[in-house]
This record gives sequence, C-alpha cells and structure tokens, in this order.
Amino acid sequence: MQCLSTNRSPCLFRVAIAVAMLMALLAIPPTLIAQRDDQDDWVYPPDSTVYGMTYGDWLVAWWQYALSIPASTNPALDTTGAYCSVAQSAGPVFFLNSSFSPGVLVTRTCTVPAAGKALWIPNVGSECSTVEPPPFHGDNPQEIRQCTLSGTDGIGPNTVKFTVDGRRVHDAARFRVQGPYFDFITPAHDNLLGLEGVTAGSSVPDMYAVMLKPLSRGRHVIHFEGAWVSGPYTGLSFSVTYNLTVQ
Repeated sequence: MQCLSTNRSPCLFRVAIAVAMLMALLAIPPTLIAQRDDQDDWVYPPDSTVYGMTYGDWLVAWWQYALSIPASTNPALDTTGAYCSVAQSAGPVFFLNSSFSPGVLVTRTCTVPAAGKALWIPNVGSECSTVEPPPFHGDNPQEIRQCTLSGTDGIGPNTVKFTVDGRRVHDAARFRVQGPYFDFITPAHDNLLGLEGVTAGSSVPDMYAVMLKPLSRGRHVIHFEGAWVSGPYTGLSFSVTYNLTVQ
C-alpha cells in the first residue's frame, strides 16, 4: 500500500486495517469460501413456488406419478434407466426417480427429450398410507403423518447429498420436504407397493428432494444419496447416479 501523506498516522492505520482483513480472510476455511462463491443458483430454493406449485405439491405429484405406474415398468424400480421416460408429462418438469433398492448403487442412463425442463430429484424419505400394512399404516391424516415423520427422522442429514456435474447442493438438510395429505391411484396388480387388489389409497410423504433448474443441452451427471442412521431402518442407504443427456 503506497502512502503519499507526510503524516504517518493515517497511513499506518490503513496498513493495519489491510493486514487485519488479510488475516481474517486467510482464517476462513477454503470450503466456506467455495460455498460463498457457489450460491446454488442452479437449484430452486425449498421455499419457492415453481410453475405454480410448492415443493410439497411437487412431492405429492411425484408420488402420485410413481404409484400410478406398474412395478414392471416403474422408473423408481429401474436400475438402468430403461424406463426413465415412462409416463413423463408434456409439462415443464421432468421427474427423476429415487431408488427402491437399498444398498444397491443404481446407475441410470436417461434422456430428457426437450431442453428447458426443470428436473425434480426425490432422494430419500418415507411415506405411509391407509392401505399398507404396519409399520407403514395409518387410518387418518394424523396417524399417517406421524408414521411418515418417524421414518424420515432417522435419516442422517449429513448423509444426504445432491451433486450435478460435480457441484454439490450445500446444506442439503434444508431440502427436507413434507407434502400434504393426498389421494393416489395404483394398479390393482403389479404395483409399486406390492399390494394385490389395491387400487387407491391416501398418504402423506416426507422426503429430501430438490427442484433443479433447466440444464443446458448435452451430457450431465447427477448423483444423490442418503442413509438412515437411527430408528428401525438404521443401516439402509440409497445411491443413484444419472448419466443424463438433455436434447
């Protein structure tokens, strides 16, 4: 720092301030500096409204979508990506899918048929309903919500990760989403819940999920994972990687 004043006191004061600022900057861990540079502006905030719907609304929409598809072609049970386009709507959001195969490192190769679509990414969580047997059963909205919350509470927030092309979503715990009570329709046979003869029910979902803003055309890698660290599902973990092509 150059000092042009004949009075040394102001100059020394400015030098002291500059040194103090430099020392404070050096004391900040590199990870915190990286987080400040990356404000996750490529992900819609969890309290935002996306295409007229809240995160909770989108969570319900995804569950209704997943439960409506036969298990034999259900993208949530798919471990290769062969069924990623099944039942996708023509709307502004493309559904990626969680895994229903605990402990399996699922890798899916998938194509988003049109650029400009946001991507809904459901990670780990739980749901209970009026038609599933215990411990996933509830007879009314209050019982179902308590059942669902107790399941998701066992997930370790520090185990929840979302990364897109190597960039991670910071503080993934803030993306825990609780959806409202909703009704669903499911195939009477070969359904996601494994229930024979059941065609409808009601549920409450609670999951970690993010809404990703539209990606550029080309290839992208999306990874998400999470695990239970307490409760009856301790030790269960899920890991999904999408090798995605946006056309």
